[in-house]
Amino acid sequence: MKDRAFIGASFVAAIAASLCCILPIAFALGGFAIVGASAFFESLRPYFLVATFALLGTGFYLAYRRPKQVCEPGSACARPRANHLGRIGLGVATVIVLAFAAFPYYSGTVANFLLSGGSVKASPAQRASGLQHVSLSVRGMYCQACATSVETRLMSLPGVRKASASYETGRAEVVYDAGTVTLEQLEKAIQDAGYQAQKM
Repeated sequence: MKDRAFIGASFVAAIAASLCCILPIAFALGGFAIVGASAFFESLRPYFLVATFALLGTGFYLAYRRPKQVCEPGSACARPRANHLGRIGLGVATVIVLAFAAFPYYSGTVANFLLSGGSVKASPAQRASGLQHVSLSVRGMYCQACATSVETRLMSLPGVRKASASYETGRAEVVYDAGTVTLEQLEKAIQDAGYQAQKM
């Protein structure tokens, strides 16, 4: 029973550790602003990860520890079937918890799948028709999901022809029609997504 409590707590800690990259996807799908929640959870991620692995370790200790008293086979204190099922459950739970804890590393793929159509390229003809290019410094992106949510928010503006963001460089590159959308609107869209933007 105790090991189940530790497994459940480790689930919660692993999910919390990945909220920095889960929230941008969830908020982008819902069309809401993050208003700094991603940065808040990114700052707490190391603590949540430590809690996750400490809880999992305790669960493994409880599942595999030797009993204090020796039980005769078939006696009331021997419960090999329950213990075996508990260990299987712990193994399955560990895989799921690790998948959640590692979410920031594959969040870009998930974000691209769920928020597809976020970035398109401008053709040479479009570039010749008065489109402008701007590089924006974007602070607060911590994983590919953050970058994808920035791209999605920018592409939702009329007049934006191409938007690509990189959390590694902290930049967003935008090709847009200055007659339809302004630089201030581009910056506000990024801010509405929960990040700080400024022309480079």
